[in-house]
Amino acid sequence: MSLSEPFALAVSAILVENFVFVRFLGVCSFLGASQTTKTAAGMGITVAFVMGLASMATSLVTVFLLLPFQLQYLETLTYILIIAALVHLTDRILRKMVPSLYAALGIYLPLAAANCAVLGVAVLNMK
Repeated sequence: MSLSEPFALAVSAILVENFVFVRFLGVCSFLGASQTTKTAAGMGITVAFVMGLASMATSLVTVFLLLPFQLQYLETLTYILIIAALVHLTDRILRKMVPSLYAALGIYLPLAAANCAVLGVAVLNMK
């Protein structure tokens, strides 16, 4: 593995395959929370955190619960419930660990639950 491979992978992930840039999903909450650099970065980290956890959780639920019991028709409902639970968990964590960021994000933190990028990544990972 040469030194240029990790760099090329990072550039590809950030610019070429970026979920927001490629699919234009999830832009609303980033634009709404971008009044300061700190809140924009906090919102971006929060949505990325929820996206990562949601992808893993929905994948596990699909593989170990929905597919074996032939409940694929419940995918969207299940994904929405998982994402809502993860956003609630993130809300609690930020409230306890980073109260200043929690206060700065305000209403935009619950909007991560309704963020189309979070649901989009969960649904697209299963197709």
